[in-house]
Amino acid sequence: MEIKKVGVVGCGIMGGGIAQVSAQSGYEVVASEINEELLNKGLAAINSILTRSVDKGRISQEDKDATLARIKGTTNTKDFADCDLVIEAIIENMDLKKKLFAELDKVCPKHAILASNTSCLSVIDMAKATNSGTGAGHALL
Repeated sequence: MEIKKVGVVGCGIMGGGIAQVSAQSGYEVVASEINEELLNKGLAAINSILTRSVDKGRISQEDKDATLARIKGTTNTKDFADCDLVIEAIIENMDLKKKLFAELDKVCPKHAILASNTSCLSVIDMAKATNSGTGAGHALL
């Protein structure tokens, strides 16, 4: 399967970094947050990091502009409906992660890979919130 569009849930330090690197690698990216204020803060941080990279000569202004053009911000989980890969980068709260993966399982195409950026929680427990255990749903990494 070819990955064309990447979704990132959470636009804080980790999620913003994942969204930025994905967009710099040429992928269309959907980055989400729970509200507009946090989303704007995350997108502004990405812009700031890219601006510093331009100032230091690491990337061109054109590369920065192209990267930012590939990132779409949202507060609506339904905007992940055409993503091939969705990476969760929200707070380390199992109940919230399970709720998110249950929503993503309903919204994302069946071929989509759902992944977690967790540092300490059980991915198997998160997968139980999806239909992946039945063979009819998503792979959860």
